[in-house]
Amino acid sequence: MERIIAIKGGTVYTMEGKVLKDKVIVIKDGKIKEIINNIPENAKVIDAQGKFIYPGLIDIHTHTGLWEEGIGREGYDGNEYTDPVTPHLRALDGINFLDRGFEEAKANGITTVNIMPGSANVIGGQGVAVKTTGEILLNPSGIKMALGENPRRVYRSQNRMPSTRMGNAFLMRKALIETQNYIKKKEKDKYLFDLKYEALSGLFEGKYPARIHAHRQDDIVTAIRIMEEFNIKAVIEHSTEGHFVADFLSKKGIPCALGPIITTRVKQELKFRTPETAKVYEEKGVLFAFTTDYPVIPIYGLQLSASIALQYGLSRETALKAITINGAKILGLDKRIGSIKEGKDADIIITDGDILEPVTKILHTLINGEIVYEYKGPESLLM
Repeated sequence: MERIIAIKGGTVYTMEGKVLKDKVIVIKDGKIKEIINNIPENAKVIDAQGKFIYPGLIDIHTHTGLWEEGIGREGYDGNEYTDPVTPHLRALDGINFLDRGFEEAKANGITTVNIMPGSANVIGGQGVAVKTTGEILLNPSGIKMALGENPRRVYRSQNRMPSTRMGNAFLMRKALIETQNYIKKKEKDKYLFDLKYEALSGLFEGKYPARIHAHRQDDIVTAIRIMEEFNIKAVIEHSTEGHFVADFLSKKGIPCALGPIITTRVKQELKFRTPETAKVYEEKGVLFAFTTDYPVIPIYGLQLSASIALQYGLSRETALKAITINGAKILGLDKRIGSIKEGKDADIIITDGDILEPVTKILHTLINGEIVYEYKGPESLLM
């Protein structure tokens, strides 16, 4: 007998332009089969009457399982500090899927995370998008790159390039030019194979974007300028000073990860951090999604980031999109996740109130139609 799950009642924020009330979401084989008025026969029923229903939340920039919780340096596997250009490294090879960060994510309604290497290197390696159950959605999800303070601080301490922003840009360009030369050579020698340049070749083939860590407005513009030189798709990660160049980002059609916005200004690049950036992005038409940069801030800060931006002028609709469907679009996974729609993965959360209210509890988290978290009182949050 086929297994059917029916979520009955509640207010459904589909993120497809509709808010539905007192419907039945029918789930079969891990997918949303249909949204109807009646409960099918033989269905297992989840009663959501009086509750709120949303698509699973998405954090598009994390280091979940690469910087493990609660064990110190032994759990730091996100940066390879020995070489500033390492596109051949894969985040997937360093993730501990038993890290408690995954359980904490599920308990807070986060069903998909994009996990990337850190920003010590100008080119740090390949990201991977996974469900918080460990299912791989997209590998690689992009090539992590970084401009600004982090690479220059790491390698200045080693007396090596890059020690300046000029050095950062040079090494990025150099690696991309070398990749172009590699692609030409490979056309003549089918046996030629180099992991470093194979990874970067995917950028030129349009398989995935460069995901470039850039806080300051000058680094944001430099990142886009370099990617345009090589006709490579780009996503700006963090984009702290993006409000200064929002018109430019909008004109170029560059999507952004925004955040974390709940931090102190611990370094120069965060001097102009403001929760109003989200409002400016909305006004200028920049596609963006919030990020916690987990574990920089706890992963439950994702919906809190949207809530804070709401206080600073962001609309409620865009705040919800920025933790659901926008992340799916930026990852190129919006045909599978990010909204409640027939045919999509049944990644769904049920809450006892508005998700943008800090007091709201996640009651159920479903991934592929399976309950992976259920609230059973405050003790269920202690893990």
